[in-house]
Amino acid sequence: MARFLALLFFAVSLWAEPITLAWLEKQPAGRVRDFYIWRYFGQKITPAQADEAFYLIKRVTWKHIDRYAKKTKKPGFLMASKCRRLSAADLVHVERDCAEIGVTPAKFAALTPKNRRRLLKLLDTFEETTAWMAPMAEKNPFEALVRSGPKTFLKVFNGCGAAWRRANLDRPLPEPFVKKLAQMPGYERFVKLIVTDEKLLHLPLSLLGAPSEKLGHRGTFFLALNAVKQNKKGFARLYLAQAYKKAWSRMDKDKVLLWAYLVDGKRKWLERLAKSPDIDIYSLYAKEKLGIPWPRVEVPRFKRQTCGFDITDPFAWQKVRESLKGKEKASLREEAKRRFACQETEGHYAYLMARAEGFKTHYFPMPYEKALDGLNHDTKALMYALARQESVMIPAVVSSSYALGLMQLMPFLVKSLAKQKGEKVDLDAMFNPYKNLAYAREHLKFLLRRLDHPLFIAYAYNGGIGFTKRMLRNRPLFRKKGPYEPWLSMELVHYDESRRYGKRVLANYIVYKKLLGEPIGAASLLQTAVSPVRKGKG
Repeated sequence: MARFLALLFFAVSLWAEPITLAWLEKQPAGRVRDFYIWRYFGQKITPAQADEAFYLIKRVTWKHIDRYAKKTKKPGFLMASKCRRLSAADLVHVERDCAEIGVTPAKFAALTPKNRRRLLKLLDTFEETTAWMAPMAEKNPFEALVRSGPKTFLKVFNGCGAAWRRANLDRPLPEPFVKKLAQMPGYERFVKLIVTDEKLLHLPLSLLGAPSEKLGHRGTFFLALNAVKQNKKGFARLYLAQAYKKAWSRMDKDKVLLWAYLVDGKRKWLERLAKSPDIDIYSLYAKEKLGIPWPRVEVPRFKRQTCGFDITDPFAWQKVRESLKGKEKASLREEAKRRFACQETEGHYAYLMARAEGFKTHYFPMPYEKALDGLNHDTKALMYALARQESVMIPAVVSSSYALGLMQLMPFLVKSLAKQKGEKVDLDAMFNPYKNLAYAREHLKFLLRRLDHPLFIAYAYNGGIGFTKRMLRNRPLFRKKGPYEPWLSMELVHYDESRRYGKRVLANYIVYKKLLGEPIGAASLLQTAVSPVRKGKG
């Protein structure tokens, strides 16, 4: 209890003072310092201080530029920040340089025909920009874009937005043109956008037999899914075989094996999948179907409460991660046992040990249990499933988008939850696992009132409740039964990160349910995702 109270005190007291330039200069370069520089730009500072801090950033993002632009006296930054955020309607009312910065295919598509012509005239000196704008403004943009060539076609197709794409570009493509598209960098996104949009009726046919040589695993797998949707099993088998060879992660290989089984119905694919050393939703399903036990699952448990490592310091964890590069497995194992074999560092221990053992043992830590008191086993399993995927149970993690702590809460969400709880916004408190979990519990409670399946909760936690509700209401996913459901719906989630995230969380949830003494079958859990009521409540 003393340690718990100390952590809470730390969370509300560490950053009572403003961040200073002198302090920033002393910190190691990397994502964590970049995060604090972003926050520094939100304080009352001089243009000179802002300039000095800007040049400390290791990886400059628009997050930095948007805040820095308001502090510096360098007008180019303010212009870039302002102009890129212009609405479509504003583009025709600003100077040409600003309009050129702000215009995108999606914004241009949103303009009226009259305003498209006005903007074209305004930007007539920007040949590279008008090269894609001009075809979009023609009466038959599809033919105009094909004439413009594969580079321009992909620029517009990949960036114009779903509504304009459906209305203007859903036409059969000549096979020679598809072959040219296949040589371009944007081809994989082109394939993905077609396959994940059920309202495109003609373009999917143009992908049957489309080249896959320059595609990675993801694009090749989408070509396989397209063939499945068109009931062309020959093409599906061909692309699946290629996708398996291109897959790097074990989960992607398992995904292909599952789909080989779904397409062919042959037991041999299920047997190969059941031998997977990974614990993912595909392998769990196969092992359950064939009655094969899981790979080894380890839950770290220690009597000692603390090892003296500051779990709330993001710089401390950054240093640990950087020190692990190039270390031998024996060294990783020794460091895990020497520095992190304690209750409050179970996540750190698991992180190092999993790498030391080449991921042959699957670690499912269950730390900070007091923070989950009062939750039923379903919700507790879901909290652990999310936390394992978000941070591998390490409290002081900062993501590239500046999601924070154990449950990777975004600063805007922290602000909203703090207001809801009547508390002062304190981003550093999010590195306290107990405080982080308390905030995450409130957010999960909100999601559980609106969605009723762990898979959809995972989508909403990662991509937002708005994204998830729109997907379930406006798209024909998870609404119908069939030989490929819910697997097909799971693969057609158009947001890449959420698609993969949801499957990982679902597998974690199944494992944690078992560890908590309430096992649930993968097949039955998946089947409950396919039902009209799964569109969400409220």
